[in-house]
Amino acid sequence: MVKKIDPQKHADQRTRLLAHARHLFAAQGVKETSMSQMAGACHVTKATLYHYFKNKECILKEIFNGRGKEMQEKVQGIHAKNLDECLAQIARLYFAEMERPEKLEEMKLMMTEMIKNREMRNFYMEFLGEKVALGAKEVSAFLSGKKNEKELRLLFFQFMSALAHYNWTIKMVGDPVGLIGGEEAFVRQLVRTYSAAFQALPGA
Repeated sequence: MVKKIDPQKHADQRTRLLAHARHLFAAQGVKETSMSQMAGACHVTKATLYHYFKNKECILKEIFNGRGKEMQEKVQGIHAKNLDECLAQIARLYFAEMERPEKLEEMKLMMTEMIKNREMRNFYMEFLGEKVALGAKEVSAFLSGKKNEKELRLLFFQFMSALAHYNWTIKMVGDPVGLIGGEEAFVRQLVRTYSAAFQALPGA
């Protein structure tokens, strides 16, 4: 008799395995982490681990795919009344996400692996392209007239780059509150600047 697999238990186990793998990858590197180590950290047999994931590369991609799907759901869940509110919610969502320990591990993992792994760089560029396109689509809903798609994506990429740079400054250097007034002041000014820039984009 074939044993039936509980879909929820299967999904929960998969999530748990990915969490342990992410922690190990971020702490010591993908190349330096063996499937045996991961199995041990997860308290499962190596055969069980291979049942869920073919190899380490699959695990790495699943970690980032999971993040992408989660962010997509949150961005699409934004309900704003105007462009300023939309941009402010995206900014605050980004900062809130970056405070989660697992997101810090993902950021560290992404930075280290992209330097060493060409396939990972290509995968990240696809990942980035999807996220920029998603954000640009959310913004375009508040713009009158059809805008040049490439310029719209470029401007949204710049907006997200500014958020990433602010976050990087805080994590690596320190809080620039004395210089610019803190996170909320930064968000307000960023929203004013980019809201005007988006509305000034030429039509397609």
